[in-house]
Amino acid sequence: MIEKYVQKVPFLELVGSTESATDALFLIRDVKPEIVFLDIEMPEMTGFELLKLLPATRPAVIMITADPSYALEGYEHELTDYLLKPVSFERFLKAVNKVDSVRFQKHLPGGSETTHESVSSRKESLEHLPDTAFSGTRNDFLLLKENKKLIKVAPSEIHFIEGMRDYLKLYWADRVAVIHMTMAKIEEALPPAQFLRVNRSYIVNKKVIREIEGNEITTNSGRKIPIGVTYRANVLAALQKNRI
Repeated sequence: MIEKYVQKVPFLELVGSTESATDALFLIRDVKPEIVFLDIEMPEMTGFELLKLLPATRPAVIMITADPSYALEGYEHELTDYLLKPVSFERFLKAVNKVDSVRFQKHLPGGSETTHESVSSRKESLEHLPDTAFSGTRNDFLLLKENKKLIKVAPSEIHFIEGMRDYLKLYWADRVAVIHMTMAKIEEALPPAQFLRVNRSYIVNKKVIREIEGNEITTNSGRKIPIGVTYRANVLAALQKNRI
């Protein structure tokens, strides 16, 4: 589950995983990761016993367990965060963001100047996220960067998208979000069977199209969106498939 979550976040890279605490100890020493997601109950030794064997300049540690009774002992080991199973993706992201606030803004206890500088040089925190982060499947959800936060968006919730040079305005039923991204990039991420590029500046969800008159679309909310001359044939062909 954690491996899948890591793959969904573009500034995280999985550098190793193991079910053996002994193998994990040597893996952490060799690879020197920036974050370790560590279970408590493992063969050979517990997660807490493993922590005692790590060097003082250890990575940020996010503990994962199904037993809440370990929480107090976990904080005594100066963990960055403590996750209870089952871990939701939103809670996972919150823990990763906490690594940013703890790890990049101050030294770890006993940490060296060199270690801190090597981590800080990357600065791949939520403030430095790429403009988009996509889930493994197109039809699942998108993670979009709005200012300094990530918003989780199901494509089906988006009514239409308006392009403004290097920025986009995404319209839902009850809100609008402005994100830094190109039309071409968002178009690649959206399910093509559900969305139509109707001109250079608009992508429309087919389910919100109420009517088409001439070269103009009217959405369910009453918004008028022009159909570009070069896009008209593709728009009509796509909608023709649903015609009764």
